[in-house]
Amino acid sequence: MTEQTGDGELTTTEAMRVATRRLAQDGSETPRLDAEVLLRHTLDLDRTEVFLRAEQPLGRNHAAAFFALVERRIAGQPVAYLTGFREFMSLPFHVNQEVLIPRPETEVLVEWALGWLAGHPHATVVDVGTGSGAIAISLAAHMGPGWRGQIIAADVSVGALAVAARNRTTLLPPERQDRVRMVRGSLLEWSGGSVDLVLANLPYLTPEQMAANPALAAEPALALDGGGDGLTLMRALVADLPRVLSITGAAGMEVDPGQIAPLAKLISRAMPDASLQVLPDLAGLARHAVLTRTNGGRRLA
Repeated sequence: MTEQTGDGELTTTEAMRVATRRLAQDGSETPRLDAEVLLRHTLDLDRTEVFLRAEQPLGRNHAAAFFALVERRIAGQPVAYLTGFREFMSLPFHVNQEVLIPRPETEVLVEWALGWLAGHPHATVVDVGTGSGAIAISLAAHMGPGWRGQIIAADVSVGALAVAARNRTTLLPPERQDRVRMVRGSLLEWSGGSVDLVLANLPYLTPEQMAANPALAAEPALALDGGGDGLTLMRALVADLPRVLSITGAAGMEVDPGQIAPLAKLISRAMPDASLQVLPDLAGLARHAVLTRTNGGRRLA
């Protein structure tokens, strides 16, 4: 560190500059943003407050804490795990290494679900593989006060359900927390009732994709590994949909863009009574398959 104030301490701006340079040298795709988020977390200030103290000394304790986080980022820890939070649907979700870090592309699936639920005020919803609860809790938060449905957040991981339960408590007002119920179980195997909407952001990466992206190593393999072709869990889910989904129900699933075509074939075979639509993600890539059963559909025994 060569850029220092007269008393030997870095200013906030200088600390940002040093951290950004270190992160860039390490290959970070967003070094400036990473440094800013970690600094804001260290100081517990918003972006404007950090800007206003740009030329003030950072302080030795804050500097030590900040650069410790930077070194952990360089060692491969995601920023969201370092700060303990990731914003999703304008809500600050708590995350840790028990759960997948919510991605912006999943917001497209949530927005579609919100539109569908607007016409179904008493729907039963299942968020399969809820993880941090991002999908389930976002729905509960954004549906209006007149919505009287039930959202079930299901996961096989006890650790993930603990994170989701914490987010339910911290992100939802008391009168909306009853909208979300936690269930431990695999896919839809635990369900014996009729479900109106099934949403699933299940693990869909192949072993080759995981090996090619070392940045994913810090996130739980249970939330990433989709088996040989990435569709192992999705194949089982789709096969069970005719049993669980109500006769006018719907489902939305997120997969890799290269898996949309085989997923569409799975859906067509399992549910010939369903109409299928493909939604693009924020980058314009085919990412979400959403289906709706027609009025003539029959729920299989």
